Amino acid sequence: MNTLLISISIILLLSLGWILCHHLMYGDDLAELEKEVGHFFGSNINIESKNVEKNNSYHLGVIGLFFICASVSLYLLIGSYQYLDSAKVDYNIDYLLVADINKGQKLAEENPGDPLVLLGLAQSYIDGGMYKDALGILEQLLTIDSENAQALGLKATSMYYRDDRVITMDTSLVIARALTLHHEELNTRLLIANDAYLKGNYQKAINNWNIVLTNKVQSFNRDAIYFAIDKSKKKLIPS
Repeated sequence: MNTLLISISIILLLSLGWILCHHLMYGDDLAELEKEVGHFFGSNINIESKNVEKNNSYHLGVIGLFFICASVSLYLLIGSYQYLDSAKVDYNIDYLLVADINKGQKLAEENPGDPLVLLGLAQSYIDGGMYKDALGILEQLLTIDSENAQALGLKATSMYYRDDRVITMDTSLVIARALTLHHEELNTRLLIANDAYLKGNYQKAINNWNIVLTNKVQSFNRDAIYFAIDKSKKKLIPS
């Protein structure tokens, strides 16, 4: 879930809680004040409870409305709900991911040319939607090791999302090269399967996910693959 949305929700709930406490304490404080005034001045002041509640509710409503409007405005300006699940570049990414990227950049500076370090940094960039940055790192890696199938798979994935989920001719060439080097390459097969699923070609998606399950080199969540296959099979059944 979007970190900004969670933060705004927490702030809004805490603010409303504070307002509610103030609302509950307001009547008690006013009644105590009335008692003290009557004690010292022999006053016959009598503040009707309904007037207290009316006045208190007015301030409660205004303050509550202010917080709600401020939170909604902030979220619309920064959060934009409609872009939460998009594959476009988002530089306002989660602080933990930023930490991973910073760590990866530092490791890359300390270990120039290390394929594992460069792969990790490229993956962090992809996770953050920074596909151009990922491609730059992957090109650097492929200059060192041109037959790194995993790097080619990540390159094809970065190109796919950079181009708004379109497999162009250039991306197809990278895919073919990756599969020539490693027939079950994880990122490449997932890319093909996911693209096929989105286009409604469920059998093609199932075929590629089944190939992923034969991969003994790269680690992945097998339960997620089984779930995707089962979901696709259900879509193949005529309703």
